[in-house]
Amino acid sequence: MKCLVRPRMLWAMIIGIVIWTYAYVQGGLLAWHLLGFTLVIAAIVLIGLIAPLGKVRATRLLDSGPFRSGDTVTVRIRLEYPRWWPWGWLSVEDVLPPELAPHASSTFTVSPWLYKRLTLEYRIQATPRGIYRLHTLQVRTGDLFGLLSREIQFDAPATITVWPQSVKLHTLGLNHYNWQGEAERHRGTIEESSNLRGIRDYVPGDRLSQIHWRTSARTGAFKVKQFEPFTQPQLHISLDYAGSFDAIHWELAINSAASLIEYAHYRGQAIGFFALDSPEDHIVPGLGHDHLVKLLDYLASMPQRNQVTTRIPPVVREIPAFWITARSPEDFRGFPAVGIITIGSASDATKRLAALSQLPDYLARQTI
Repeated sequence: MKCLVRPRMLWAMIIGIVIWTYAYVQGGLLAWHLLGFTLVIAAIVLIGLIAPLGKVRATRLLDSGPFRSGDTVTVRIRLEYPRWWPWGWLSVEDVLPPELAPHASSTFTVSPWLYKRLTLEYRIQATPRGIYRLHTLQVRTGDLFGLLSREIQFDAPATITVWPQSVKLHTLGLNHYNWQGEAERHRGTIEESSNLRGIRDYVPGDRLSQIHWRTSARTGAFKVKQFEPFTQPQLHISLDYAGSFDAIHWELAINSAASLIEYAHYRGQAIGFFALDSPEDHIVPGLGHDHLVKLLDYLASMPQRNQVTTRIPPVVREIPAFWITARSPEDFRGFPAVGIITIGSASDATKRLAALSQLPDYLARQTI
């Protein structure tokens, strides 16, 4: 907790000493009234000085997320103090990251005279895509005249995750998929084919529907049916950093990638992700809700890069992928591309995507 002493406080002390000296030496009704008024002011300042600011507790409450780009995020700040005090004022500020500060007013000034608990609320409007970490809550108080102020800071860590926008897709407009490897689908979809491969011992976690009751009754121990696994389609998405995206088109590219990822996830496809010209930005194909969250969190945190390059890593050349790019489709001749979304101006709407709402129709028109 800090006590902020301003130069005018020193001036107030000097003036008080002068007034007391004048009343003591000069005497008279006016001089003593002036001294009494000064003592009242000093008492008010003293109340602000000894206010039990250390007893105040501040906590932050957030709506459950994650959120989508453009959503409104409601944040509540709860103030609690164990005993009543004649507070002149309390200033409460939630220190926001620079990216969120223009989207919200997170400073409050209140006079909690008769309250021991207050809940303050503010909204972050049109929240931009990103992962934001909030930490500091700052509470200040002082006297009515602003001669003295004190503050205390609370470390209240919280995370606001804002995923990209997405649109519901009905098709990717592909004539074929890239089928690779053998992988079981995640729970919530069909996990195995109907081709029985054998019988194995029961292990914790197996479903009751998989138990082979006749063999279990004969052997006296639970046995589980084992089926041939499905061959699982994989969808790789490659986001082309090499094209020159402006800020609007970059967000459109991110939102398009999120739409493809969610479409593939709900169809039970393994999803992988590349970021061109950044070999470390490679997420291997996977299934399940945790993998979906990992991909969308990664897209939420992806910055726009300023460099423009034509280099394409060899690993990207070898893996069939669905491309999201600002380049012309002719630049990808010879690539094992399974689909291309070309981001650009609306002047050529049949070949370039200009708005996220156009994505379902755009993909339906594509042929590979």
